[in-house]
Amino acid sequence: MKKPIQVSVLFLSLLLYSATGFMYFELEGNPNLGWSDAFWWSIVTMTTVGYGDLFPVSFWGRIIVGFPTMIIGVGLLGYLLSLATSAILESRIIEKKGMKKITLNEHIIICNFVSTDKSLKLIQEIQKDHSFKGPNIIIVDDKIEELPSQLKNDTVHFVKGNPSHDDVLERANINHCSSVIIQALTDCPEHSDNANLRVVLMIETINPEVYTVVECIDPKNEIFFRRANCDSIVCLAALSGQILVHEMQDPGVSSIIAELTSHECGKQFYLVDFDYKTIKTYSELKDRFHGGNSFTLGIRRNNENLLLPSSERLLVSGDRAIIISDTRPQ
Repeated sequence: MKKPIQVSVLFLSLLLYSATGFMYFELEGNPNLGWSDAFWWSIVTMTTVGYGDLFPVSFWGRIIVGFPTMIIGVGLLGYLLSLATSAILESRIIEKKGMKKITLNEHIIICNFVSTDKSLKLIQEIQKDHSFKGPNIIIVDDKIEELPSQLKNDTVHFVKGNPSHDDVLERANINHCSSVIIQALTDCPEHSDNANLRVVLMIETINPEVYTVVECIDPKNEIFFRRANCDSIVCLAALSGQILVHEMQDPGVSSIIAELTSHECGKQFYLVDFDYKTIKTYSELKDRFHGGNSFTLGIRRNNENLLLPSSERLLVSGDRAIIISDTRPQ
């Protein structure tokens, strides 16, 4: 670190020397010269551009000022430029390999890289939700060396490491993120829930305020995630059986569920907060969100769904409206 500083000081000293010397020897023969001309000539000479608009004409100006500026200045400036280039390249390599510390705020962390297609689908779903305004997404994984080219853009970043380690989560800036999605490990499903339980425990220890969503494989393990204070648990194994039977009974149900849970087309489910002090009953809630593009399906209360309750059903603090709409209601 000392060497670049010393070279920078030497370069600035040479710049000051060459400009001062140029003015000292050349001003007498050219009274119209100014300090801006002197510094311009010094920079042009050191960069070997050589426009020829200014140059020393006196003997001593060429020998004492011009010659050292050309020989020493080129070397010093070239060295500084090489240091700057190396620093930029090193920073890009560190970022590419996932070793750079994230300094973003309100970003979304995705733990575990499953596949390019699934990650791309997940990122597209996040970006299509208008409630997220250009969200930055951080993928944390210890198996890949760098992100696939399909995922590389200005809003998707990579942190290399095991998401159950505190130093890795700190590099992902877990303390300033908005939410975390923890994907199941499809390459070793028998160990996925145990590994992700450690991730949840570490996240809740570092930042209990962050909203965590975990993909659980074994329905029997849901209770452990709840006790670890995980905010939401998605168990596809439990849902698949229900959807299969429902699809057999009412063909087309699966496509309806797919549309209602995707931002690609059609309408979606939304959980919307409201002021229960001004909206007292379910009837008033339906009127509040009534419209051609919205339908109030029920109430979400204490982790339970009250679907199509009676119009006189009283609302309490913490209730959220279950809305079907093409955009997130305000």
